[in-house]
Amino acid sequence: MYDFLKKVPLFESLPEEDFERLCEWSEEIALPAGMELFHEGSPGDRAFVIKSGQLEIVKTSDGREVLLAVRDSGEVIGEMALVEEMPRTASVRARTDVELIAIPKESFTHLLDTSSTAARAMLNTIVARLRSNTTLLQQSEKMAQLGTLTAGVAHELNNPAAAVKRGASQLRATLTEFGQAFSHLQNLDLSPQQREALETLDAATQEAAARPPLMDALARSDREYELETWLEDHDIENSWELAPTLTDLNYDVDGLDALSRDFSGDQLPVVIQWMGNTFTAYNLLTEIDQGAGRISEIVKALKSYSYLDQAPIQAVDIHEGLDNTLVIMQNKLKKGISVRRDYAEFLPKIQAYGSELNQVWTNLIDNATDALEHTENPEIIISTRWDGDFVVVEIADNGPGIPKNIQTKIFDPFYTTKPPGKGTGLGLNISYNIVVQKHRGDIRVYSKPGLTTFTVILPVGFESNQGSVPPPVEGYAKLSDVRLKEIFESAKTIAVVGMSRGEHRPSHSVPKYLQDQGYRIIPVNPNVDELLGEKSYPDLLSIPEKVDIVEIFRPNEEVPVIVEQAIQIGARVVWMQEGVIHQAAGDDARTAGLDVVMDTCMRVMHKRLMGSRT
Repeated sequence: MYDFLKKVPLFESLPEEDFERLCEWSEEIALPAGMELFHEGSPGDRAFVIKSGQLEIVKTSDGREVLLAVRDSGEVIGEMALVEEMPRTASVRARTDVELIAIPKESFTHLLDTSSTAARAMLNTIVARLRSNTTLLQQSEKMAQLGTLTAGVAHELNNPAAAVKRGASQLRATLTEFGQAFSHLQNLDLSPQQREALETLDAATQEAAARPPLMDALARSDREYELETWLEDHDIENSWELAPTLTDLNYDVDGLDALSRDFSGDQLPVVIQWMGNTFTAYNLLTEIDQGAGRISEIVKALKSYSYLDQAPIQAVDIHEGLDNTLVIMQNKLKKGISVRRDYAEFLPKIQAYGSELNQVWTNLIDNATDALEHTENPEIIISTRWDGDFVVVEIADNGPGIPKNIQTKIFDPFYTTKPPGKGTGLGLNISYNIVVQKHRGDIRVYSKPGLTTFTVILPVGFESNQGSVPPPVEGYAKLSDVRLKEIFESAKTIAVVGMSRGEHRPSHSVPKYLQDQGYRIIPVNPNVDELLGEKSYPDLLSIPEKVDIVEIFRPNEEVPVIVEQAIQIGARVVWMQEGVIHQAAGDDARTAGLDVVMDTCMRVMHKRLMGSRT
């Protein structure tokens, strides 16, 4: 062991005493061909030096194994998990019979702490491996994503294609029956008035075929029974066959009475049969038209999604890209997930790499669908807005959220919250690079249980935008529109600190507006007894009921005490009105788990996001 390790560059400059200790703590192990040394996701407790044989490094991505590298004699493996103190990012198994020297974590850490040469060699090794692994996995990730999208599109195309084929097959048989019914109709001795009535019935039947009546099963059954009874009472044969057709045509008993006044008892069954065949034929044509239209829509979306035959950089419609991505991912979204689109009007087109931007939307929506797998009433909310020289896109879900202690790591390469084999940990890293490096924008995350929002900020013209920086999403505690709407929708009681009796002042008119919108307003002003028909309190601590939002209309120097009281009474939100800014107090509130909004008019924000009821 001593002679072998002395030849490994990582250990050659280690002081003799430390080197001997390293040899003393290490052990030699043998691994037969095909046996696994360690598995992806397992904790890192040892590093290994290959004495003889070969090891292969593999990573599972979407059920497929990706071969990252083959390591030979003299190479060190397993060190990255020790350096980063993270689970193993890949699995290692013996390609041939292998002899290894296992180095405990404590010894390996001591080696890097005491030898600058070893630390430098280890840094070079890790950087080279990261580059190699990243390149391989990025390519694998793109191919896996392409395969997933292709499978989804194929599934989506299969349904309308099957509908078109089924409709065409049924239409062939229906046209035969239609011809027979029309022949019987021509044999009837119809008057000119009756032939005119038939033209009216034909037009009404075509319209009914395009928009069949909406009935639940019970209502439909009751209607068929009524019609069948009427037909039997009028001695019309095959009433049980004709009743469903008349129900499809939205006939009731009064309608049959009117029809019987135009045609005799012998003519009526033939007319009804002809109407049924006409309805079926046009209904099948509508189904074929819808199926073909759906195929055309998917193909068009796929072409737009990939930006085929178009320049890499162009004017990109953000809404079109989001909609195309949703069409392409429709198969995955069918798992009971509702998608709500809250798009800003007149959003400008931006200069961008269109196909790569769609990859960002795909990654974020795909992650959201995975997070919602076990969520009751799963929902994805996509909203857009225009902020100066930047366009902001927010993709939110109501899943379990991302733990706060890992939120700073989710954009790192190879870091994933999914189980081993479910993800490469590169989706968000790729998205970050596309948004930040290629488009000079930013991507941020806000998450807590029940709400996770990824905010993508993109310059309108990234090539000409050299000096501008993305607007702050937190700075003045500027929460996402999705989060603000959630606050307005869930809040019931608002305590207004500094509320004025002067109707012309914002500190009175803003609470009055909020009261008109249905919120319970609690005035906090020691100088008055009552405002807006509600009792006024000297401070927040005196309020005997639950408060959702504390709205502040006081000078900045008074804000810390008010915020401290808001924390004590268990308020959920601190809202500092326009002109009120206190970063330190806001930080205290956030640390206590409250949402904070600064320098923002609550009335203006409510009107923009919720609309006014008055």
